[in-house]
Amino acid sequence: MKLSMEQSSVLSLDSVDRIRFYVKHKYAHLPQEKHAEIVADAIVKIIERQLPPYHPELKRQITNKLIEQVVIPQKRPVSLLDIDNACSQAPLTNEDWDLLRNWRAEKGVVTETDTNKWSLWDEVTKFINEHRKSIRYGLACIVLIVAVSMYSYFSPTDMKDKQVANVATNPSGAIETSEVLAYNELPTPFQYTTFDESLLIQYLNGRDSILVDEPYYTAIMDTAKQFNIHPVLLFAITGQEQGFVSRDNDRAADIANNPFNVFHSWEDYNTTIVDSTAIAARTLVNLSKDRPKDVDPIVWINRKYAEDPNWSTGVNSLFTTMINYIND
Repeated sequence: MKLSMEQSSVLSLDSVDRIRFYVKHKYAHLPQEKHAEIVADAIVKIIERQLPPYHPELKRQITNKLIEQVVIPQKRPVSLLDIDNACSQAPLTNEDWDLLRNWRAEKGVVTETDTNKWSLWDEVTKFINEHRKSIRYGLACIVLIVAVSMYSYFSPTDMKDKQVANVATNPSGAIETSEVLAYNELPTPFQYTTFDESLLIQYLNGRDSILVDEPYYTAIMDTAKQFNIHPVLLFAITGQEQGFVSRDNDRAADIANNPFNVFHSWEDYNTTIVDSTAIAARTLVNLSKDRPKDVDPIVWINRKYAEDPNWSTGVNSLFTTMINYIND
């Protein structure tokens, strides 16, 4: 099966425009250089999630190559075929080639595999391992240049104010988690941890919450792990915003698409649970930065997450109640 460009699109120019539009308005208080950094980081993450499960350094190398060869000079969507080509040209080990073949089968990408490349790339891999520090420095410089270039190359298209960026999900709508939890500045009690999920489910059922059903529950749990946020914190926010979305609400199915009320409300921005959870999680991570030590973390986030100054009181209360329920 050969995929068309439309079918295999990973990152479209429209997506880049929406990312840029979202960052410009969501982080208007930040300098332009910071906007470029956020946009670049979002683009890099979107592409990296579509790559075969390589180690982070190889993923970043391939992503940089795609940005240099496709995104900036050709100004066209990144496709699965672009990714396959970039991977084929990368310094792959035999194990990496196996991962690429498995990835091709999963994505439906059919191409010839040149097994003779193995010995050549083994030599390249050896060279890279011997000059790792120099290569890392070079890649760091490339990422910086690419970040600034992307921000200047892409200009926003005509969009309504309601158009926003889906910056933390992949095109298939699936959230991928990592073995290594992401860094954020949330205090330890609010960072990701495992616990007896049956008690959380029991609590949510007690509130007659539709969020205990699929795809809602798994989407929130997976996103919490991806962003290193305690799942209970995300559910507590849905409790404050929408009372955990009770099943007896006539609009429960619609509300559950955006129980965090990202971008004002579920009515203004009715998306998918995967998208809204990712946006909420990324917002929590970004708003938790640079918090003074004497300020409550949820109060600090409340500054820009919600117009209601008592929002933090409700979230803190629900979080504590749910944690006590699970621990007891």
